[in-house]
Amino acid sequence: MYRPSFPQESHASNQNPVNGQSSHYFARLMTPTEVAEATARQPLQVRQKTEGHWVLCGDVSAPMFSLLKEAQRLNFPTRLTGFNSSGSFGYCVITHQVMRQQHRFVLSLYDPAVRSFLEAKSKDQVTFMLGNDDGDNALLLENPLKPSEFLPLLSMSAEATLEEQREALQELPILMATMGDLLQVPSLLKEYSVQHVSVSVLLPGILDEGFRSALVKAAAV
Repeated sequence: MYRPSFPQESHASNQNPVNGQSSHYFARLMTPTEVAEATARQPLQVRQKTEGHWVLCGDVSAPMFSLLKEAQRLNFPTRLTGFNSSGSFGYCVITHQVMRQQHRFVLSLYDPAVRSFLEAKSKDQVTFMLGNDDGDNALLLENPLKPSEFLPLLSMSAEATLEEQREALQELPILMATMGDLLQVPSLLKEYSVQHVSVSVLLPGILDEGFRSALVKAAAV
């Protein structure tokens, strides 16, 4: 499938910390304005699917990507989960599953960009874009979740000061490793157990590129 030319910040860790059963990537959250700029020269079909939408970009393993291409005609399950860490910082996970393959978007609820996204959900739509293991192809997936399902997430984590955001960064390596655990999110399909997880983490805006690389390496240990 044709891949929209979105500027990407997704990079695979190339490490599978749970016996080859998980892969880690960076995600990117694009505002409707950024999406409009990125798709200005894209085919009409791409522009129509993303017009006025936020786009949450990530990557999946090559086997899951192949399954998703076949499953697009089907209503494969999607789940939204929110939780607080032991340090009282809030996170949400958006899970997609096709057969025995799961993908998990992980967002930090204290991140200003994420909070802006959640606040806009009452009027704006979101589209998911999943790439083929950092390759050249990607799929645009419609969001089956209702806006009302996102709103409670805002109350799970208050706006954080810069100092609090820096403190929360200390949790990211273990968060990334934990979300690669097959059992962390139950299977969304009763007839299938999860055998591989692709994790796309949206790193907080306060994090610079040097720390991004260090986090991926730490999560793979």
